[in-house]
Amino acid sequence: MKAWNVENIDSIELKESTLDRKPGEVKLKVARFAMSAGDVTYFAGEHGDVTIPGHSAVGFVSEADKDFGMPMGTKVAVSPFIEVDDETVEVMGIDRDGFAKDFVCVPADNVFEVPENIADEKLVFADYIAIANKAFNTIKFNKGEHVAIIGAGTLGLILAQLALYYQTIPILIDYDVDRLETAAHWGIYYTVNPTYDNLDQKIQELTGGRMCEFAFYASTNIPFNTAMRLVKNSGEVIMAGYTNKAASQVDMRMVLKKQLKITGVSNGKGSFSTAINMLANDVIKIDGLVGKHYKFEEFEEMFRHIYEYPLQYNKVIIDIQRL
Repeated sequence: MKAWNVENIDSIELKESTLDRKPGEVKLKVARFAMSAGDVTYFAGEHGDVTIPGHSAVGFVSEADKDFGMPMGTKVAVSPFIEVDDETVEVMGIDRDGFAKDFVCVPADNVFEVPENIADEKLVFADYIAIANKAFNTIKFNKGEHVAIIGAGTLGLILAQLALYYQTIPILIDYDVDRLETAAHWGIYYTVNPTYDNLDQKIQELTGGRMCEFAFYASTNIPFNTAMRLVKNSGEVIMAGYTNKAASQVDMRMVLKKQLKITGVSNGKGSFSTAINMLANDVIKIDGLVGKHYKFEEFEEMFRHIYEYPLQYNKVIIDIQRL
């Protein structure tokens, strides 16, 4: 097995080692995996013992138990959400080594055969869709309610589309003009840029003075307290995303005064198959979110480039095997 190990921005190395499959696991030939600017920023600094990034991948079955049910060579998407026990889910590429390697072993339950009509560029977004869908499943909402979505990155754009799918009214908030234009092109009618709009006043106008019933926070450059300001009293704020995002300050006085409920969703365990079905049925659009393809041997070049220019691409794909 060959794997890219990242200790920090000054220590990026391709290492070789053996990979032994355990009973109940499936050995996969990784064909493609994806990286984002957030992944690069996290691994470029101090990040603990995990050194192999990558939490979304497409591959082929290479070796499995006799009763696995898929023949060798089957094309699959891989869920990075590994259940440790009833209360703990670890994420590959964050809590344990990820997919920046040519072969990987994962639990059989994390391997999903995919319909032929789903392009690989869509499949690498399945983990984000799973997180977004799980976030929606944590709350009770009614059709026609307003939802503020803070952040128009990959997860925020997916959350906005799911809001439409579930017949709520998304209000997407970000400073990035291009991302807001992408959302508008996908049918997200209400987009707000705090640079040009008085945010609180704009939300009052859009909601008829009620403010939003709930909000999703999926940003790294807008304060978390913004989400709490935009929901009504007794509203709910869901912080969604991977645990490698930067820490946010929380105004506890606002939480208590408005009697808010705050929930965290950091994985998509239980929603991965739903995510694949949504991709198969074109519920979620990802057109334009993949900025560039790199070869496996160009990983270090890719990593350093994105570290220097983190806003250039939403996501890049690293090809190990051309499909």
